[in-house]
Formats: sequence, C-alpha cells, structure tokens
Amino acid sequence: MTTAELSSRFDLICDKVGSPYFTAAEKADFFNTAQLSIIDEIIFPTKKQDRKDVDIFDFSREDAFQQGIGTLVRTATVTGIASGTTNITFNQINTALVSGTVYKVIDFLVQASTGSTTTYNSAKRVRTINSASRVYGNLRTFNSFTNNMGRSAIYTISSFASGTTGTTSQGRIEFFPEAPVSGSSYLVEVVVFPRAISISPVVNPEIDAMFHNELLFRSLQLAGISIREKELYDGTNLEQAKEQ
Repeated sequence: MTTAELSSRFDLICDKVGSPYFTAAEKADFFNTAQLSIIDEIIFPTKKQDRKDVDIFDFSREDAFQQGIGTLVRTATVTGIASGTTNITFNQINTALVSGTVYKVIDFLVQASTGSTTTYNSAKRVRTINSASRVYGNLRTFNSFTNNMGRSAIYTISSFASGTTGTTSQGRIEFFPEAPVSGSSYLVEVVVFPRAISISPVVNPEIDAMFHNELLFRSLQLAGISIREKELYDGTNLEQAKEQ
C-alpha cells in the first residue's frame, strides 16, 4: 500500500465515524509511530500476549527476513578496538554502517582470533554484564569458540549519559571479556530506523506490505478512532479489495 493509499483509506474511515480532520503532517506522524510499534513487536515478541520473556534475547537476522523487516537489517564491522575496551557506542556503529542509523541491536559477533580471520561467533545476549560475567567467567569452556550454545562471549545493550551536562542519553553495547589486543574486530547486526513515511513529498512505508493494514489500523487508534470501529475498518478493507 502506498502512502497515498494509506492516507485515502485513513480519511475514508475517519469520515465514516465523524472524526475531525487531520493534516498530512499529523497523519504522517501516526503512520510513523505505528510503523515503529510494529517493528518493536517483531523484534521484542514479549510485547505480545502469551510469549515468553526470554524471546527478547532470541531474535536473529533470519527472523528479521522471515518476519518481513529484512530490508532494515544491516551489519557493521567495528575494527581497531584497543586492548581492554569493553564497550562500543551506537555512534561508532553508525559510523561503520554503509547506510541507516541504529534502531535496535539484534546480534553481536566476536572475531574468533586476532589477525586476518573472517570467522566470527555470536555472543550471548544477557540482561546485565556484571551478574552474567560472574557466571560465564568461571566456565572452563568460556574462552573456547564453539557455535550456538557454547558461545564464548556475552553482551548487553545499555545507555550512558553524554553531553556537557550529562543530560543526553546515548546507546552502547557492553561486552565481556574485554578486547584482547588492539585491532580486535567485531560484527554488529542491527535493525536501522525505517525511512520516515511522508505524504508530501511522498515517501512510502518501508516495512513489508503484509503489515500495511495493521499499520493503518494502529494509526487510526493513535488518532483516537475507537478499537470498537474495527468492524468498520475490516469492512472498508473489503470494499477496497472489491474495487481492485
């Protein structure tokens, strides 16, 4: 569905329920908020009912493509990390990205050894570095690189105060163990911000078309159109389908 079609159907449903008029800028704001909420729900399934809390740590690149947001996945190579480094900021990742800006980190991969190796292994995501490192750091196999369950490193996503007054919050990846030598290399897989939907000039949604009806419905809810109007929303979808 194009942005023009989204806008037209939004206006049609608003007219049918006697809703006030919304400007193009207001509708675009609803569309963009709805788009991000859909992406959040894909990446963090715990937002859905009946999903386990641990699901938040199990999202992968493959999941992104299967769930329709594969076009938003990017891989950044962060190189030259000095010995003793224990974190990588989102600004560093943004610099390493070919395009896009970090929205969510979905995987962090550690180079198997220093030098020219191209073998990287996925670290295990944990809630906190301090508590998890006490457990993982004592495991005999911790520093041996194996696949999947025997991951040799752990990481978490955190924030830190920035700016002269410390009022700006910046994102970063914290990891353990620390970078072993200068020149250590890491891969960071991220979902970038989708392009902002705009009615004028026209910028169409970047998420898969399978989500466009859901995007419209969430936008209507943000605009104050009651969820009780879902029957009307579904009926409008049916009308549109018959016309095509």
